[in-house]
Amino acid sequence: MNRNNHGFTLVEITVVVILIGIIAAAVFARSISTDRINIVGEVDKIRNHIRYAQSMAMKSNEVWGCKSDGLSPGKYWIFTGDDADTESNQVQLPGETAIKVSPPNSITMTSFTIFFDKYGKPYDGSINTPLSSGLPITDLASPNNLMITPETGLITTQ
Repeated sequence: MNRNNHGFTLVEITVVVILIGIIAAAVFARSISTDRINIVGEVDKIRNHIRYAQSMAMKSNEVWGCKSDGLSPGKYWIFTGDDADTESNQVQLPGETAIKVSPPNSITMTSFTIFFDKYGKPYDGSINTPLSSGLPITDLASPNNLMITPETGLITTQ
């Protein structure tokens, strides 16, 4: 009887695949830190809160906006109307337990006030001052700065 002894057995292939998987998992775990993933998630959350104010302005045909006090630790909130500091104008964000939201300690926000009209167009500081050069919301654990584009109100991460 002539046996064919060329090739690998199923046990040998299985052992090699398991070893490659273990090595890949160790390399992958070291290359991505959970802190970085958490910061990116928090920046996306802030961006979505600003987008929420913009979409509510377009939905309700009213002025909506978002404001950050820029303090340390800072807070930000959304509002309706022309006055961001009047408590009766402040609106609780979906999924939050308080009206004024504190970003995590790893994220600091500059002071800003942004208004959106019924078309979603951004205004800087007052509904009478159209955003001309883009509003950067900086110090969000660089390179995750947010930029609000003039005219369109597109909110991007730089």
